[in-house]
Amino acid sequence: VVDDRQRLVGSLSVTRLALARPSALIGDIMDREINSVSSETDQEECARVIQRYNLNLLPVVDREGRLSGVVLAEDLMDVVTEEATEDMFRIASVGGERIAGPLSNSLRSRLPWLYINLATAFLAAVMVSLFEDTISRVIALAVFLPVVASQGGIGGTQTVTLVVRSMALGELPRRLGLRLLARELALGLIHGVALGIVVGFVAYLWKGNFTLGVVLGLAMLGNMLVAGMFGAGVPLLLRHFRMDPAVSSAVFVTTFTDVIGFVLFLGLAAIFVDRLV
Repeated sequence: VVDDRQRLVGSLSVTRLALARPSALIGDIMDREINSVSSETDQEECARVIQRYNLNLLPVVDREGRLSGVVLAEDLMDVVTEEATEDMFRIASVGGERIAGPLSNSLRSRLPWLYINLATAFLAAVMVSLFEDTISRVIALAVFLPVVASQGGIGGTQTVTLVVRSMALGELPRRLGLRLLARELALGLIHGVALGIVVGFVAYLWKGNFTLGVVLGLAMLGNMLVAGMFGAGVPLLLRHFRMDPAVSSAVFVTTFTDVIGFVLFLGLAAIFVDRLV
């Protein structure tokens, strides 16, 4: 609804119009609380407003508040899909690659990140090598190393994906950063306790050593806490330094969970090695 100067003053749904009395004035039945954007608003922000308020269309006004057009929700679906796809590509470190694209594009997109991941894998290997004596005394430790690393990596990736998506949709203002971090730490604690009990019990049944089960369970608990902390903290930190959180968060988080998970597990095993032999 516009006034005589074409300024946007309200909105009126077809349902409300149909149910109104024939003598009712538009000004009396229209909704004066309306959401609108300017003609200079970014299309991603338009998509966020439509999603946040569940709108079918969004009025567009000029600098004087005059109605200049509308944006339909269905027209922005492609924008939302494209942005979400780009974020998923970045998290997976494959850029804007397409399945039928040139091989050279795929190489340029993937190979640098594979090199970075290789370097972080060597870092994890170095940390494991520090406990060679402990592993040589308790060979069973090598069996459970992938369990600790994989669960931490998956937990961290889950958190990164959620945080990056929330950032892309504008659902995570900076003031909520500490609340998010506390929430993910709480989730990490719950996940760690739940998973730690299970893996500890399995290790005890499998190897018949209660101390091994306790060590594995505690390592799992610690690594899930690390996954929650770094899964939320790394994207927040990258955004603070004006870097794209979607580009490298997953690589950093996986590195942290692998390295710290190995150190926790093998470090605890080294402390209680006499009870593990």
